[in-house]
Amino acid sequence: MRTPALASASRGSQVAVAAPHRGETTVLALSDTRSPLAEPALLSVQVRRTRATVVLSGELDRDSAHHLVDALASLTGTDQPCWVVDAAAVTWCDAGGLRALAAAHALALTHGRRLRLVNASRCVERLVRLSGLDLRMAEARA
Repeated sequence: MRTPALASASRGSQVAVAAPHRGETTVLALSDTRSPLAEPALLSVQVRRTRATVVLSGELDRDSAHHLVDALASLTGTDQPCWVVDAAAVTWCDAGGLRALAAAHALALTHGRRLRLVNASRCVERLVRLSGLDLRMAEARA
């Protein structure tokens, strides 16, 4: 079994990128911008290019949210009419995560695609609903 290679990423994080397997890539983003005493936030991003799906796991916050947008940007080369973000395993989402979801929606529209948020965890669903982003995503599908 291969071990992930470490590479530097923006915003002071380390990213472990697994070797691609059947059109899928997993990115583990370890954000180190919090207080030195706090545990670093961990966000896992899995891109399934064949299904145009991004699966998130962990904390989607202002320090790690850019990984979501980067993952969706990698789907611009696919011919899938709808991109899917699966947020079932997101354990924390703040305003930065919400901004990233809104930016992801805008990116999809810019490229003539739709964005669907599926299996949203309670924290994601609450923010998306309170902000009205769910209505904007629904309007784009109509």
